[in-house]
Amino acid sequence: MKLKNNGILIRQYKTYNIKKMKIFYSLLLILAISCNGTEKNNNTAKSTDADSTLKWIDYHEGELPPVGYYAALDSTIKKWNIRYERIDGGCEVIPGKKQQYEQNNEQYFRLLEKQFGKDWRKRFDMEVTILDSILNKK
Repeated sequence: MKLKNNGILIRQYKTYNIKKMKIFYSLLLILAISCNGTEKNNNTAKSTDADSTLKWIDYHEGELPPVGYYAALDSTIKKWNIRYERIDGGCEVIPGKKQQYEQNNEQYFRLLEKQFGKDWRKRFDMEVTILDSILNKK
């Protein structure tokens, strides 16, 4: 089909592309807004009665774990959706400091036991070990 005036054809083509782009970006915006935070809400819905201030505080004194262990640990913590904080106490051992954190962890561990089952820690540690060996394979 030939048109007598190419200017009309070009104008229609530009208008058509602009409409397509508006629709595309509108859908993209709606998708971004609707997906914001849904994963977090779904994962934490199981423990609605939980105290959100509770978390696992992992206090290390002395020698640090092997290189790559933290990457495996952090990945597994994210997968399990566990609230976690790591504190490296350095080489100096402060009496009672580790026990203070362990007492606070017990309450959170009971909550995790309700959520994941009695053997959650064993399964968690096994997953970290397997992932660490995969990541550090040479």
